[in-house]
Amino acid sequence: MVRRFHAPTGRRVCVWLLSAAIGVGLASEARADASKAPTHRKGPAPKTPNPTLPEDVPLPAPNARARAIVAAGPTREQLRAGPEEETLMELRDIEATLFPRVVRGLQSGWSWDLPEADPAQTAADHQGLPLLPGERSSEVAHSKDSEWLRSLTLPDLPLRLDRRVVTYLQFYRDNDRGRAIAAIWARRSGRYVPAMKAELRRAGLPTDLVWLSLIESGHNPTIVSPAGAMGLWQFMPHSGRMYGLTVDRWVDERRDPARSTQAAIRFLSDLYRRFGNWELAMAAYNMGYAGMSNSIRKYNTNDFWTLSRLESGIPWETTLYVPKIFAIAIVMNNREAFGLKNIQPDPPIGFDTILVEPATPLEDVAAAAGVSMSSVRELNMQYLADRTPPAEAGDTKRWPVRVPKGAGEQALAKLAKAGSRKLATYRVRFGDQLADVAAELGTTPAALRSLNALAADEKLEPNTVLLVPKAREERPAAAEPEVVVVAADVPPGPQSRRVFFRATSDHDLTEVAAAFGVSVRELASWNAINEGARLTEGMVLQILVPKDAKLDGVRYLPESDVRVLLTASKEFHEYFEGLKGKRRVEIAVKDGDTLASVGARFGMSVGSMERVNRRSRNSKLVPGETLIVYTDKPVTGVESALEPEPLPEVIATLPEALPPLPVTAGR
Repeated sequence: MVRRFHAPTGRRVCVWLLSAAIGVGLASEARADASKAPTHRKGPAPKTPNPTLPEDVPLPAPNARARAIVAAGPTREQLRAGPEEETLMELRDIEATLFPRVVRGLQSGWSWDLPEADPAQTAADHQGLPLLPGERSSEVAHSKDSEWLRSLTLPDLPLRLDRRVVTYLQFYRDNDRGRAIAAIWARRSGRYVPAMKAELRRAGLPTDLVWLSLIESGHNPTIVSPAGAMGLWQFMPHSGRMYGLTVDRWVDERRDPARSTQAAIRFLSDLYRRFGNWELAMAAYNMGYAGMSNSIRKYNTNDFWTLSRLESGIPWETTLYVPKIFAIAIVMNNREAFGLKNIQPDPPIGFDTILVEPATPLEDVAAAAGVSMSSVRELNMQYLADRTPPAEAGDTKRWPVRVPKGAGEQALAKLAKAGSRKLATYRVRFGDQLADVAAELGTTPAALRSLNALAADEKLEPNTVLLVPKAREERPAAAEPEVVVVAADVPPGPQSRRVFFRATSDHDLTEVAAAFGVSVRELASWNAINEGARLTEGMVLQILVPKDAKLDGVRYLPESDVRVLLTASKEFHEYFEGLKGKRRVEIAVKDGDTLASVGARFGMSVGSMERVNRRSRNSKLVPGETLIVYTDKPVTGVESALEPEPLPEVIATLPEALPPLPVTAGR
């Protein structure tokens, strides 16, 4: 194995030279000592160690679950991660070869079996793109594919046969992987494209904008990007809500093909109105309209193809995004030319829509319609819990549910006859934990998870409405008040009351303070906590609030329901040691005692004695001084002499035994 060593640089040189000098000095001393000790013989040279792992063995991956436990929640990588549509991921990998951002002197190590560049083609810049001022379709006419390109039916989007568009077309026509990706998309297109094109036509937009959604999602309505975008049109939650989609705990209309298409039409219409052409509108859909506007102003051009060639003009992803849409639109309008004539598209979706009561399970709808649950679920992917949302107070809204075509009438009739299962609702308060809610309502966390499709590690968000069983069992009264520990006793004033809040690692002081209407500084001062550190599961904060404060939206503990212990008080230690079956005892030190010997007598390690008594094991003990032990052993004789003794009984003095009051002059 060849080992390469790199010379140290910068300040490391001094440290490296100093270390080397010290090493040489130590070696010289060792040789001098060896010469004085002739009985010490030189041993055999150490063997060259084998590599820790063979070169072909992959390094172990970090344990994601263990990292999440340490982080008390998802790690940064887990928060960023998301499933990715396979065909889009594969295409993105291939684009690195189709459109290399070339560094001079380097060559790609693989080819993906792509057609080699034709030296007779138009000169390209360092990114493999035609040189400015940008080619027009007339430039492509001189290529060997000019006749083939002229024979293609163009989409109803105004487009330019830029070199990037042609490169994509050649990839889908000539490359095995390109043909495979195109075949998958041609098959999928039958499912949603007819209905989506009808919506675009009704809105007066080019129907071939439908292929933008294919490039966004691969026409997978449940796909989620690493950034959190979802659905056929990959809306982020805030942009989806801005364009009329419901995105909450129960419903996510980004997953609804019809509703998300209507929102995308509104969004694309606004972008077209802003920029005036579809190339810029589509690019803005990808990179954001603010970024596109900034680029136009900075470079003083509103031509997409010019911006796509300028250094730092627009993101590289957007540079390829628009040509990619144009290319797939051409492919899907010319299936025979791209070898897709025999691909059978998936059948288009057909359904009846019925209106049902809130909190209706899709399972009940499927049974009433006489169809499978999977067929109803596939038509109603927007309902995240496999049921319509619960009704809130005074809400009479009915929810649309799709069933396979022809089954609507039967489903409505049977649902009306059967009636709905009655469930109650519960609005989540700030600080609620699922176990607390279940105990309060006389049910179990498992039952609440099942009713509300809650993941095992899902946190409850305030104001979320949960479905709960209507028949609730009476909650048994607590046998003992809950124990809370405070760093200092903060008695309330005449116009305030003290309450307690059980925190979790998901809370921070800012949101806790806002929930109770106090300041972060007040919280910190009442609870001896560091404002910059995270709260830990199990911490309980004491909070002073006005007597008339409305805390209906917060889960808190009133002072009457708790037992307050002062941190490090005698009562505090006795309580927590009592939980372990031990007592806290103060011991008088005897002559010759050490921390170790006293600890051994009472079953405590020397480390525990150090920790409890806040002193080193090597410190000298003085006879008569006090040590503290936590023990389950009996304590007798002199060792318990320093334990508190009861006070003597106080006997009141009889009035006649009191001395006479002194006589004051003038009275």
